[in-house]
Amino acid sequence: MAGTFSAREAEAEVSIPVDTDSQSVLPTQKTSVDKQKSTPCGEHSDDERSNDSEVDHDDADHDDAEADLGNSSGHHGSTDSDAAHSRDIANGQDNADSDGERAHTKSNWSEDDSGCTAEAGAADEQISDSKDSAQDAELDHPTLLSQFDYYSDSDHYLNLTTTSLATAPFHGFMVSLRRDWVQASDLSGAEAAEMTVLAFNEEFSEFWGIGGGFGQARSLDGNDPVGSIQSHLNFGGASLTGTIAHDLLAESAQSLRANVRRTDLGLSFSDDLSEHLSTELELHHKTYSDHNTSNELEFSPQYKFDVWASQLALGYRFNYIGFSQNTENGYWAPERSLSNGLAGNWTFDWNRIFGRGELGLGYDLLRQSGASNGPAGSGIDLSASMALGIRPIPGTELQFYLSTEQSAGWNSIASGLSLKYTF
Repeated sequence: MAGTFSAREAEAEVSIPVDTDSQSVLPTQKTSVDKQKSTPCGEHSDDERSNDSEVDHDDADHDDAEADLGNSSGHHGSTDSDAAHSRDIANGQDNADSDGERAHTKSNWSEDDSGCTAEAGAADEQISDSKDSAQDAELDHPTLLSQFDYYSDSDHYLNLTTTSLATAPFHGFMVSLRRDWVQASDLSGAEAAEMTVLAFNEEFSEFWGIGGGFGQARSLDGNDPVGSIQSHLNFGGASLTGTIAHDLLAESAQSLRANVRRTDLGLSFSDDLSEHLSTELELHHKTYSDHNTSNELEFSPQYKFDVWASQLALGYRFNYIGFSQNTENGYWAPERSLSNGLAGNWTFDWNRIFGRGELGLGYDLLRQSGASNGPAGSGIDLSASMALGIRPIPGTELQFYLSTEQSAGWNSIASGLSLKYTF
């Protein structure tokens, strides 16, 4: 897929609970915006101070949300890596906080026409310091998240997924308990699966952190252990992450019916080349219980800049996928797929309301045999997605997303609604 967001992958990423530290599974992204507020010198209203406090509170909550949308790609969940990215949908599979971009919104009191005094400037610095301290403390606050996802495509696959996620600090670690209930159907009938994972994450320093999760997946065809372990290293503006994950492939009723399990060995590298330019490279080798294997490579540089109190990012994406065979077990398995495309996304966060929109256009060069279970041939790939959230009261977020993708002989649509509360 040439675009940056796949409806199938977004839903699949929610349904396979191997992420170790996801706080939100919707495809949203924080943006770095310097908001200017104009008040008389030395007179700052209570409403303005309250708004700035809410922005800082939500910065801590949303460090993981970008991975769900911004880093997802591929047809039919073909590149749903468990090493991060954000994909809010969701979200969203992206994994330690330091692996993703941390975008902090800062509010600066503006000077009036006559200029502010030195005492007022000192008071502003004191306010900023106290806000930063509060933000650091809120990183360890417990959270509760509930989400519902819908997915359907032209291959007559229909998935309904319900997710519950509780996160809290424990002896220096951030731990989470996640449960996913998947109901899937196709022309041959319906299947269901339940997955429960206990996960942890710890940043030992600014240079190194680990995460993991272990649990069980239950379906009508049996019980299977699932889990993942990952570690990352940060140096300068670069980050290197290695991941090993094993999960139940809950992409469709057919994959559940075949009881397909997958093991993913992943390696990702990202680097902030400059203030505006960044790049990311991902490599994956996956083995499947139906004697299938795949290799995947993705390269995605992008350029970001602030515009209209929001952030705009434009980028290029190259994606390669190759499977050893097509087992026709309900997941997309092309012999070879090469995708080249352009993508752009716009994100904003205006205190009470925040959101993200994304468009992708590319060309897929495809070779496969057997049933497609996804794009049927080479051609133009179009994708679009949006996410919109509100904060009705402090600590509470309500988000909705909608995404769609259209390729040669195939199309899909996904949507979801989530409610998150931070204590």
